[in-house]
Amino acid sequence: MRDDISALSAMRMFPEATMSHASPTPLPAPTSSFAAQLARASKQLRNVLNTQMGAPRPYVSPLKQTGRGHIPVPLHRPTLPGMTTRPPTSTSVPWNPFINRTTPSKPVAPVQKPQPTTQTNPNGPLPLGAYPHPDGDNGRGMHWIPTTEQSPAAIDKFVAEAQKMGVKWVTFLNNGTNVGQNDYLVHKLVGAGIEPIMRIYTPTLQPIDGGDLESMVRHYSDMGVHYFQPYNEPNLNAEQPDGKASVDRYLDNWIPAAQAIIRGGGLPGFGSMAPGGDVDDVQFLTQALDGLKQRGQLGLLDKGWLSMHNYTHNHPIDPVAGSDGFFKFNTYHQVLNNALGRDLPIIGTEGGTFVGEQEDPSMPAADANTVANWATQAYTYMRDQRAPWNFAYSFWTIANDAGGGSDPRFNAEALFKGDGSQSLVVNALQALTRG
Repeated sequence: MRDDISALSAMRMFPEATMSHASPTPLPAPTSSFAAQLARASKQLRNVLNTQMGAPRPYVSPLKQTGRGHIPVPLHRPTLPGMTTRPPTSTSVPWNPFINRTTPSKPVAPVQKPQPTTQTNPNGPLPLGAYPHPDGDNGRGMHWIPTTEQSPAAIDKFVAEAQKMGVKWVTFLNNGTNVGQNDYLVHKLVGAGIEPIMRIYTPTLQPIDGGDLESMVRHYSDMGVHYFQPYNEPNLNAEQPDGKASVDRYLDNWIPAAQAIIRGGGLPGFGSMAPGGDVDDVQFLTQALDGLKQRGQLGLLDKGWLSMHNYTHNHPIDPVAGSDGFFKFNTYHQVLNNALGRDLPIIGTEGGTFVGEQEDPSMPAADANTVANWATQAYTYMRDQRAPWNFAYSFWTIANDAGGGSDPRFNAEALFKGDGSQSLVVNALQALTRG
């Protein structure tokens, strides 16, 4: 999430929710030429910052920060030797039966989503147009409440709010291979015409039982979930059992998980790297694709897709602002084409801008109006200008304590607050929906 619910590892200590009316159970959580121009611009910016301001601060997922509370702070992770543990985070509730700019004008010729096609060769890559899309797809995504389950009342409320904001894609968390806890959520999302994306939560990069995973995927695939993302931000040390990011470890675990997802009828997500992680995200992606090829497993991406975290930091929605912000998808697209010789769907599962964020010290921190303006620009781009392989951009996160989350670190980043207030992004997206 800036995903990772920090050490939800203790989950196995708690009984799983049943289908009956159970009391809330605490669940701890851890922690072309255009592409070349983008790369050069990004490199030049980094060189200037390195000279004037010192080394740039690394990206850190909000779910791995401590002491954030309600006060926005610069996103940076201090270097602490030997630090491999994560702070606890949210609880879950059992299931019951991002300079300011004016908004750009709408282009004359909106980009249409690919028309559905059939796969003529079942052993070949799934055609781009055969990947599922929601009806009325506008590329507008949202990350769901950062807990692995919520009450029916919270689900009803925030699915309705998502609809008012014109959201068509939602990324939610599932507790490993659990079956049942997210049934009501999936039922409501699908019924609302929203395409659900399941992130399969595990505390660290660790094996997932293939049989259980296949059964869980089959269950939710039957309910209307097509996209399944195992593992998250594998280029972060905090995601590793030994505190050191490893491409080989990622592939050792991802390959059997992807195989089980495909057997269960799902589409496996690859990547979901942290921008500016402990290992550079583009480097990690390139090496991971090379590793799949060396292992003879590149074919797993024939039915795969790339999960992307394209946070803007405090950079405007402008391609010349660098390749590490909203336009990260262009860099990833080039890497994928180099490896596969074809397009692969890229789905943003985390993104957005946080009030007070100033990752780039040469630019102003983002204030509330800036965040809302940039959100409007980003989602307008997705609706009218995105390439057919660029499926969605997802803001982190719709709610936290207002939806039953107990970790205060995520409250400042949530669009809907527990005190009844809301981010200006909500108003911006509602206005965008009304046209």
